[in-house]
Amino acid sequence: MGQLKYPFGAADVQDIAAAAVVNLVVTNGGFTYARLTALTAATTINVTVPVDCPQGATLIVELPSGATARDTTFGTGFTGAVVTGVINKTKVATFRYIGTLFIQTAVNQVN
Repeated sequence: MGQLKYPFGAADVQDIAAAAVVNLVVTNGGFTYARLTALTAATTINVTVPVDCPQGATLIVELPSGATARDTTFGTGFTGAVVTGVINKTKVATFRYIGTLFIQTAVNQVN
């Protein structure tokens, strides 16, 4: 995949191994795109936010399910609904930073 661009520079793209608990670290205050490998269990994702993260920062998380549908819960640093997995489909959850946490703004199925 080519380098993602955000209006003011490169996006922070992270490829993350799926696990029961995943800890994301936002390193680019403007835009972070996290791609998890195929989920092997129900997953909880927590996020660490840098002190200089601007309000309005965007975080997108790609959540692929394999032959078994896997649900994803957003924990520390988030507020949002559980994303219910679909067999052999990928869902994408989008969040905006409001100064204290990332709020869920959308969930879409991409394939």
